[in-house]
Amino acid sequence: MPTLTYNCPSGISGDMNLGAMVGLGVDPELLETELRKLPYDGWHLHFDEDQRGGISGIRCTVQLAKGHSHDHGHDHTHSHSHADDHEHHHRTFQEIRQAIEASALSATVKDRSVACFHALAVAEGAVHGIAAEDVHFHEVGAIDSIVDMVGAAICWELLGVERIICNNLEVGGGTVQCAHGRMPVPAPATARLLTGKPYSSGATNKETTTPTGAALLIGTNCEFHGTTTGIQIATAIGIGQREDPNLPNALYVSLIDESACSSETTDTVWELAVNLDDMSGEDIGFLCEQVRANGALDCWQVPAYFKKGRPGTIVHCLVNEAQRQQLEATLFKHSCSIGIRRQRWERSKLPRQEESLETKYGTVRYKESTKPDGSTYRKFEYDDCARIARETGQSIDAVKTILSQLDAYDEHS
Repeated sequence: MPTLTYNCPSGISGDMNLGAMVGLGVDPELLETELRKLPYDGWHLHFDEDQRGGISGIRCTVQLAKGHSHDHGHDHTHSHSHADDHEHHHRTFQEIRQAIEASALSATVKDRSVACFHALAVAEGAVHGIAAEDVHFHEVGAIDSIVDMVGAAICWELLGVERIICNNLEVGGGTVQCAHGRMPVPAPATARLLTGKPYSSGATNKETTTPTGAALLIGTNCEFHGTTTGIQIATAIGIGQREDPNLPNALYVSLIDESACSSETTDTVWELAVNLDDMSGEDIGFLCEQVRANGALDCWQVPAYFKKGRPGTIVHCLVNEAQRQQLEATLFKHSCSIGIRRQRWERSKLPRQEESLETKYGTVRYKESTKPDGSTYRKFEYDDCARIARETGQSIDAVKTILSQLDAYDEHS
């Protein structure tokens, strides 16, 4: 599956994203056909070739039927204020989610759409002090913004995207007019969404990253500053509605085939580490259990000596960007540490898959990987091996030998 990379030196908005996706090869008619599965009418997608600052790309406009209104600015999700328009009445996150889930869209599109809206609802709820389910989207719930959000999920599925990376993100500056008054940039919901994420600001005195654009990245667990290795399949530029004299209003995207160069998969992970010199071994063991249960890819302990010769332990763990904040909270909660070190690592992984072997001892799970020389490596699940060892009174090594023989026999039978 290809990896989608976003470069956002002029920010990101819903309409810029749809223009970029069509530039990558999404069929506009197929996109609109899929969007018609939603219970909303009175809109139409229009795509044009356009330029900003000498940069050419695709500009998307969500055209609303007569009697509706649409802001032709830079897709400011907080700039629609047509409370008297029946098509722009307030919609709660719960209503939007129910409409998406009741539609004939694919399960993947539904999940991604709801995840993006949920991320936005949580941010808006935090700003206004209410639960996410009760958030009323004044402008984000309008037809054009729903089209932007669900349309993005449809495009990702049509392009076969599983991994999304954002290499840079500009939020802009100045202020923006919202339904609740004039707000600083980034808007409060955008600022909440991007908490803990790297971004730049001040390249212009306008809003460049809208709440919708930020939610598209956060709702998909986008990797910020992730690395890729592969062959570029396609590249495109989405053009924003607004002319900006300070920078070209353009979004740059690429599709990368990471499987084309090697059988290895490359990704980026964080290593977190805490020094512990005042916890018992049992407490550290429980800490490691909680770390694994909350998304750690791996966890290990290293004995160490600290100041004044105190013996202690360093607990290390690996985690993806999407779970990093959650795991840091887990480390603080279940340890006595008041500081966590973190370091970003690039790693290469062999392709792997989980399989199972039916034996007279029951089902035994194992992971199988193919090495660059074509040889196959299998690792039987420890818990299954331990269960068989207890039931038969044999050592775990003996059990693994028996399972390897059974596996080889199964292959050649």
